[in-house]
Amino acid sequence: MIYEAGSKVLVHWVDIVAWSGWNQELIDNKQDVPAPFTSIGFLVRIDGEKVTITDCYPDIGNVTVFPLGCVISIEEI
Repeated sequence: MIYEAGSKVLVHWVDIVAWSGWNQELIDNKQDVPAPFTSIGFLVRIDGEKVTITDCYPDIGNVTVFPLGCVISIEEI
C-alpha cells in the first residue's frame, strides 16, 4: 500500500527483549519472543530501510524512526 506524507498511521512493530541471568526455562517455554508495540503518528516517509513518523504535521515535531525489520504492519487511520 502507498501512504502519503502526513497520513495519520498506526505502526505495529516489535522490539528487542533481553533477560539477565540463567534463562533456560524461558527458552524451553518458547517465551523468547520480541515485545509487540503500536505507535501512532503522522507519516513523514517510508523508504527501503525505515519508517519515519512525527507527532505533528506539516511542521515536524518529535520524530520516531523504525527500522523496516522491526515493523510488522502500518495501518492508516
